[in-house]
Amino acid sequence: MIENRSRTRPGAEPMTQQQPQPPDHAFSAFHQMKRPRYVHYAETFLHNRHDAEEAIDSAFEQLYLSWDKVLSSDNPDGYAWTLMRNKVTDHLRARNRRPPLLDDEAFNMVALRDAVDPYGQITESLALLRAMRQLTERQLDVMVMTYLHGLNASQVADALGITSATVRSTVRHATRRLRSILGPDRTMEGRR
Repeated sequence: MIENRSRTRPGAEPMTQQQPQPPDHAFSAFHQMKRPRYVHYAETFLHNRHDAEEAIDSAFEQLYLSWDKVLSSDNPDGYAWTLMRNKVTDHLRARNRRPPLLDDEAFNMVALRDAVDPYGQITESLALLRAMRQLTERQLDVMVMTYLHGLNASQVADALGITSATVRSTVRHATRRLRSILGPDRTMEGRR
């Protein structure tokens, strides 16, 4: 701490100014690597780029304030992902919105662009996205990132702080769950 002994009243303690802390290069690198993917994920649920950026910036502020705790955790990527996901949910609640619904994504799916019957594809996509609401949080995250965002297992694993094997296993279990809800012919298999 560098002291600035500017004018002080007699008997008063000298005023001190704290110099700004040097930037944490590890946090800056983490922010630069993760922010675009986090914003993309948040935008899927918030349906608004500005709201997504606001929620993610709030998450990164909290991560920065607890950066030492994040780094000392067993899984910093997983810790950050959970905090980010919670901030997105908090943002929805603060705006008096319902929990994340993916129905609008039916109109943005890759399958719609290639569909011979666009109306039938929208109906099928809506059914699928409604069924996805019944997945666990991790299953939903993995399926959204894999099938809606088009990420491979390694990229999903990096974002969530899990292994590629866990991503593949989660996709398998989520697909099985969706198949039990929708029937064997109406799942996301083969749609990437």
